[in-house]
Amino acid sequence: MSRKAQCESGMTLVEVMVALALLGLVAVGIMTMLVVSIRQNKLAEMRSIATGLASERMQQIGSHPYQASTNYLEYKLPEETGVAGPPSTLTTAYGAIPAHKEFSRVVTLTYNSPVTGMMRVQTSVSWVDRRQGTKTHTMVTYLHPRLEEGV
Repeated sequence: MSRKAQCESGMTLVEVMVALALLGLVAVGIMTMLVVSIRQNKLAEMRSIATGLASERMQQIGSHPYQASTNYLEYKLPEETGVAGPPSTLTTAYGAIPAHKEFSRVVTLTYNSPVTGMMRVQTSVSWVDRRQGTKTHTMVTYLHPRLEEGV
């Protein structure tokens, strides 16, 4: 075998360095995608829990007989603080929701909205995300005393 053939077999140091640089760029891109994916999954998990907490609280309120604005405290849970309105609010501080200490909740009861005799129930559940600050998920429903009668 000639000397020239021996020199051309194999890869040069420059080729190896270019291949490693390309491999490094691909690895950094994949790692960035993984980090973003993990963050978004955590945000989706927290939003899902917040949706469940808001929905559960709205169902609890809807399961009680309709209360006039003067009796709004009939809807209050033991861990909530009530403030007369209008609108009336029932607030649960951070750390007070059983099994979900990282959340807070505010239920706003607006009577005669959108029409006389109806009550607008808005439930906002909040939590603190380390990177994005305070996040809030809000749900709204309406109650009317005649709906209980099946009319």
